[in-house]
Amino acid sequence: MLTRRIRAHVAGHIWFAVADDLTTFATGVFLGIQASNWNSARIEAGKAQEYRERLISEIEFNRLQYLQQLAYAQKVQGHALSLLGQLRNPSARGPAFVVDAYQATQTDIWPAKRFIYDEMVSAGMVAGIGSPRVQQLASDFYLGVDSTGAALSHETPYRHLVRQLVPFEIQQRLRSECGDRLVAVEGQVVGIALADRCAPAIPPDMLAAGIARLGSQANLEQELNGHLAALEQKIGLLRLTIRQSEEALAGLNSR
Repeated sequence: MLTRRIRAHVAGHIWFAVADDLTTFATGVFLGIQASNWNSARIEAGKAQEYRERLISEIEFNRLQYLQQLAYAQKVQGHALSLLGQLRNPSARGPAFVVDAYQATQTDIWPAKRFIYDEMVSAGMVAGIGSPRVQQLASDFYLGVDSTGAALSHETPYRHLVRQLVPFEIQQRLRSECGDRLVAVEGQVVGIALADRCAPAIPPDMLAAGIARLGSQANLEQELNGHLAALEQKIGLLRLTIRQSEEALAGLNSR
């Protein structure tokens, strides 16, 4: 209708009306573009908010899992240190000698979740989660996830050595009675845990064979030392990554 009116005014050489019509037309186009931009911005803001909430849930899950993995690694470290003491004092060797040797080989290699963050990066939505500082905190956390994951998945020669030496029947009993247990927080599984107490019923002859095979391994203490160093690294990285997760969550929740 506006176009027909403009044509009519041009045909009648009513130039003031033509100018007014063109102004009205330009204003309408401008307002339409602005409305479209506003709607697009509103949709983008909604997506960013949704991603941010999902990212908070992902990092919080990882924080809980890392806390569980830290407790797991510390328990494994306790068995390793107990074994070290018995290696240096042969007269103290008993059932705990075999139990500690095996439990010190246990690993928790569950990977952290990073699907939401990677999806945000792929979609170019990282800028929508908050200020540059908040973005940096999230980025630093996921860099820590990579380093920690690599450390957790690393297996030392000690693990392979002990699992070769301990009679398989003893390993079966240990896995059955003292192996990993799922840990849930508010109905959601966040990791695994080792038994606080491990005292399986092992026949005396089988136990004696296990103690003898472990005790006769000349380089067991040497391999255990390397294993303890790796555990110390894992524990240090877990503590660092937990702190990074807490800093990222604080930034995301405050924006």
